[in-house]
Amino acid sequence: MRLLIVIVNYRTASLAIDCLRSLAREIPSLPPGTRVLVTDNRSGDDSVARLTAAVRDNGWETWARVIPLPRNGGFAYGNNEAIRPALASQTPPDYVLLLNPDTLVRPAAVAALLEFMDANPRVGIAGSRLEHPDGKPQRSAFRFPGALSELEEGLRLSVVSKVLKPFVVAPPPPERACRVDWVAGASMIIRRAVFDSVGLMDENYFMYYEEVDFCRRAHRAGWPCWYVPASRIVHLVGQSSGVTDESKPKKR
Repeated sequence: MRLLIVIVNYRTASLAIDCLRSLAREIPSLPPGTRVLVTDNRSGDDSVARLTAAVRDNGWETWARVIPLPRNGGFAYGNNEAIRPALASQTPPDYVLLLNPDTLVRPAAVAALLEFMDANPRVGIAGSRLEHPDGKPQRSAFRFPGALSELEEGLRLSVVSKVLKPFVVAPPPPERACRVDWVAGASMIIRRAVFDSVGLMDENYFMYYEEVDFCRRAHRAGWPCWYVPASRIVHLVGQSSGVTDESKPKKR
């Protein structure tokens, strides 16, 4: 398998169905055998029934499947439950794309990530340009937090911020592809070899910072992370988590 796409749902069936609908338009242009797994973190509502019906009624069964999970173990758990068996299969995916349910895939966005990763075999992780429905970019490429970045965040004084600009955790979105420390997990593609090197996501993080930890572990193992603005993904900020403050890099 060339590509596995994983969407973790928790009481966001309507959003996840819209996300699947946007993916359906892209499936014909993606590598044969591309699979989309929607794991449901025991939503406790009608999410599983609605998602299953949407897959069936829209004829998406050839590439999409809904997996009900026994508990709400968080973002890392929901992803790992799909990734683990896929990696252990006889045809493991070359890449795994993590996608939020509150995203809409712009035309060729997934293909742009695949093309970039194929062209740059030493890159381990790449993230999309996240944007609002009107096309305005969101901050989705970051630096690892440190003492100086915390100082800038706390003071937010113009002179201090100017001096500490190289240490700001969430700089303005770059216009070109570039190396970054970590990218938002709302749309993040991971090379299979990275999992071989560092393992799965840390389930001790329930929600937020899983991608920071994962990208840091990948970085330490020699797998850099890049931001790829040619891959454009609409992100309906915070609707999958209830958090809508875009000023914080923890958003997903």
